[in-house]
Amino acid sequence: MLEPEVMVSSPRDRVPGAPTLLCLPGTMCDPAIFDGLAEATGSDVAVAPWLEWPGPHEVAALGARIAGLARRHAPVVLLGHSTGGVLALAAALHDRAPVRGVLCCDTGANMRGHGDVDAIIDRVARRWGPELWRAVALRSVRDPAFAARLEDYPARLSREAVLAVLRSQRDTDLGPRLGELAGIPSLVVHGRFDAARTAEHARELAGLLGDAEVVLLECGHTPPLELPQRFGAEVARFLRGSSR
Repeated sequence: MLEPEVMVSSPRDRVPGAPTLLCLPGTMCDPAIFDGLAEATGSDVAVAPWLEWPGPHEVAALGARIAGLARRHAPVVLLGHSTGGVLALAAALHDRAPVRGVLCCDTGANMRGHGDVDAIIDRVARRWGPELWRAVALRSVRDPAFAARLEDYPARLSREAVLAVLRSQRDTDLGPRLGELAGIPSLVVHGRFDAARTAEHARELAGLLGDAEVVLLECGHTPPLELPQRFGAEVARFLRGSSR
């Protein structure tokens, strides 16, 4: 199997000893949401456009492939947004050795309380195209002005890949296993106005991770895009702690 594709960027002034930030976007979310993190954090940033990879696109299989990337770029901090957060957790559970920290953004260990997941799966199956992509983009941000930066990316993706990962995520619950990650620093960042998951979901995930810190930001489901400077500052702070 070919090595998974990653997009790597390096800062002008790299912090000595800083781990690589391995970033995983959400389903149908443009990996460009992580642009600027290398300069904001002083770390090398490797972005994995996992939905563009050849299949399989089930959570366990993707977690194993991402764990391989983590070994290649070790040491790493895994940063996962939405579905990418589930994949980050799955990768750390597959192999914690190269992982120096896990940062979860607007995600959860399972889909309980994410009440519209079956409706989203049905819409992807029946109405794949620009109208759906626009609706998902609008749901992913608080300010509609940001949606235009998200709505074109899904045209690069396979509907079958999107359906596979959404169905797999719906049927996956990593909660009972998250205690295995005890000792790995973790942070949960969450948009206060997220239309998909509430702040309570963020607190629940933090508890499963061993009382991780929760940072609530004044935005929707996609903090790296909506509040890039504030989000970058939180990631940089977390990386500094993970580098000790």
